Amino acid sequence: MSYILIAFNACVYGAVFVLLDRDSALLSLLVYIVATSIIDHFTDHFEALKQVTIITKDPDAIICDIKEELNKTCTIINSSGVIAGENKTLICYVNYFELQKVKEIISRNKGSFSTVSTIDEILR
Repeated sequence: MSYILIAFNACVYGAVFVLLDRDSALLSLLVYIVATSIIDHFTDHFEALKQVTIITKDPDAIICDIKEELNKTCTIINSSGVIAGENKTLICYVNYFELQKVKEIISRNKGSFSTVSTIDEILR
């Protein structure tokens, strides 16, 4: 959508460039392009899904807390480590604003390991 707005504003700034003041039109166009790029960068970061991968020996408490506090579910995978032995790997998808709550839930469960990945694109 922002590219459509840039094109529309480029037409408006082009008209101002030809009809009124060239310097003001170019500076306004530059400011608009920079502001749009910065806004897109930050909003894309907030809108992207986060995949939280949790490795734990006791998944029940984490799953219960995620379900109760965030109304989310997890995928459970049996896994084993060379040192830790048999584990469960949980995969949960949250948005940026729920991520801190998930980190708090994981920190309550001692001996858990977690990673967070950003999901850039979802195929449908």
